[in-house]
Amino acid sequence: MSKPNHFNQKRLNIERKDITTFSLFGVLAVISLVYISCGNPLVPVDSEEETRVKSELKDRSFRQFDPSRDAAKRKGVILDFFDSEGQIISLWAQYAEGETALNEWEILANDYRVEKAGSEYRLYFTTPRSHHILPNECDNCIETSGISISIRNLFDSRKIQFKLNDEDDILPSPFPVFKSWTNFNEDEYFD
Repeated sequence: MSKPNHFNQKRLNIERKDITTFSLFGVLAVISLVYISCGNPLVPVDSEEETRVKSELKDRSFRQFDPSRDAAKRKGVILDFFDSEGQIISLWAQYAEGETALNEWEILANDYRVEKAGSEYRLYFTTPRSHHILPNECDNCIETSGISISIRNLFDSRKIQFKLNDEDDILPSPFPVFKSWTNFNEDEYFD
């Protein structure tokens, strides 16, 4: 009878070790996930770097269409950094079918603040205003909280990419669009 008890005791010891090992790996996995998610937090840039970012973007315009500019049904976004009537940043969006725009709006601001995490810059509209053009015209009727623009490879025009952040999924059609890193085409500006 001592053999079965000895066998059961060894099995219990092995099971305890397995549970301890499993628990340890679980705790390490949770700690790793927390560290990775907090490892590169966005922080405000200093005034010198903010000036450099704004200088790089000044008088530039970027546009992108999903799936393409000529598609029958398409979503279009334009990011403008032109000083037009005191507004130095705007996000214009449109959903169109064929030659007809069905939904069109823009968010504008006189300024924006810049944060950085690694190689990503994130732009936040300062005191944004909105203008809904289609289907019904109205001013400041689009919720703008949680809206930002992420940029990476900012100082390399061949590799610059954008991501549009709508944390609360509140923007009207054509959103959601360009929520992952996307190359935008740079446009020339014509007066």
